[in-house]
Amino acid sequence: MKKGSITVFLSLVLGVILSLVLTVVDSARYSAEKARIEMVMYMGLHSIFAEYNRELLSQYDLYFIDSSYGGKDASTVETAEHLKDYMEYNLRPSKGMVLSPGDLLGIKLKDVDIDMPSFATDSGGRVFKRQAIEAAKDKFGMSAARHIKKLCRDYKGSHIDREKVDVRRSEVNKKLAGVDMKDKARRISKVYDRRSGNIEKLIMGARFSVSTKGLPLDETASYRVNEKGVGMVGACEDPDSFINNMLFIQYLRWKCSDYTKDLGHDSCSYELEYILNGKNTDKANIRETVKKLFFMREAADTMAIYRDAGKKSQAKTVAAAAAAIIALVTGTDLTEPITHMILIAWGFAEAVVDVRTLLGGGKVPLVKKPGEWSIGNVAKIPFFRTMKGGGSRGLSYTDYLTIMLEAENELHETTIAKRGMDVIEMNIRTTPGNSNFRLDGCIEYLEANAVIKDSSGRNFTIRRDYSYMPVIF
Repeated sequence: MKKGSITVFLSLVLGVILSLVLTVVDSARYSAEKARIEMVMYMGLHSIFAEYNRELLSQYDLYFIDSSYGGKDASTVETAEHLKDYMEYNLRPSKGMVLSPGDLLGIKLKDVDIDMPSFATDSGGRVFKRQAIEAAKDKFGMSAARHIKKLCRDYKGSHIDREKVDVRRSEVNKKLAGVDMKDKARRISKVYDRRSGNIEKLIMGARFSVSTKGLPLDETASYRVNEKGVGMVGACEDPDSFINNMLFIQYLRWKCSDYTKDLGHDSCSYELEYILNGKNTDKANIRETVKKLFFMREAADTMAIYRDAGKKSQAKTVAAAAAAIIALVTGTDLTEPITHMILIAWGFAEAVVDVRTLLGGGKVPLVKKPGEWSIGNVAKIPFFRTMKGGGSRGLSYTDYLTIMLEAENELHETTIAKRGMDVIEMNIRTTPGNSNFRLDGCIEYLEANAVIKDSSGRNFTIRRDYSYMPVIF
C-alpha cells in the first residue's frame, strides 16, 4: 500500500486555482449570455420589422408595421407579443418539440415591452411624408424635384395676378352700370356677364363625365383623433424643406389619380383633386378644382391680352362703334370702359376653352404667345362655348394641379400630407384583410425592453431601438 499526501501549501494553491477557473467559466458564461441576449433581441426586432404591411409597400412604397395585424384594433401590445414570440423561439429553437436538447445557458424570457413608437401620422404626417419623399427620390432622383421647382418658379415668375383682373373688372362694372349695350358689343357683354354665374357648370356642362363617388372620410386620418407617438425620430433631413416639398408633390403625382389619370381605385377617382380641396365627393372636388383652374387661366389670358397690341386694337375698334351709338343716347363717351370690357371678356372666353382643353388631356402654355390663342379674333368671342382649344405645347392638367398643390402646401404646411394619408387609408381598406387599416397604428420606429433570467437566477435587462429609416441622435 502506498500512501498519498498533499501539503498545506498545495491545498491553498489549488483553492486559488479552482476559484480562478470557476470565475473564468462564469465570466465566459456571462459574456455568452449577454451575446446571446443581444443577438436574440436584434433577431426579434428584425423579425417584427419584416412584418410590414404588404399592400402598403406594394401600392405606395412605404414601410410600416401595421400593429393591428389585420384586426380591428391597433396596439403596440400586439407588436410586443409578436416580438416576445420571436425572441422565445430564438432563445429556445426547440420550443414546441416533444424532445428538446439541453441548453447550457438556461436563459428564459420573463417580459417584453414596447414603447416610444413613432406612428405614420405623428408630427402632422411628417413621418409618412419623410418615407414618401425617400420613395420619390429612389424612383425619380432629384430630376423630378427640379421639374416641379421649374413649374412653380415659372408660374411665380409670370406674375399672374387674379386680383388685378378683379380690380379692373370692378372698375368696368361701375362705369357701365345700367348702360344698355348696342350692336356688336351686346353679345360680348353677355360673355362678360357669364363670370358671375356657375363657372364650373359653364366649362364642363354635359360634355365631361364626372364620378359620383362619395368619399368615406369619417374615419380617415384628417377627421379622427389619432394615436400619438413620439413624433419623427432623428430625421437626417427636414421633410419641409423646399426641395423635399417638391419631391413629396412628385410622390403624390406618381401615386394618386386625377381627372385625366385613372388608376382604377375604388374609393376615390379624383385623388389629387381631393388632396387639393378636401371635399367629400368626387363631384365637389372636380368642380372646385375647375373653378380654381379657371381663375388661374383667366388671369394669365387677360394679362396676356392686355400686352397684345393687335388684340387691343381689335377691341378698341368694336368698342368705338358701340360707344358711338350709346353716346347718341347718353351723351357720354364710354369707349375706354367698353374696350376694357371686351378685353376682359376675351380673357374669360379664352380661359374657358383652356380649361376644357386641359380636362380633355391637352396642354396649355402658362403664358400664351401670338399664334397660340384659341380665340384669335374678337368676332369669335361670343362663340367660345362651341370651340375646341389646341393642346400640343405647354402644361398638362396634372402640371397645373401640381402648381396649385405647391401653393396650398405653402399656405397650410401639413394639410397636403394629411389628405394624402386619407387617400392611402381609403384605398388600403379596400384590399383583403385591411378593412380596418389606420395609419396611426402603423409604426416606423420603436424601442423595446426585455427582461431575461438565466438558470442561476441572474436577471438581464436589455433595451434597443429599431427603425425603417436612418436615425441620427
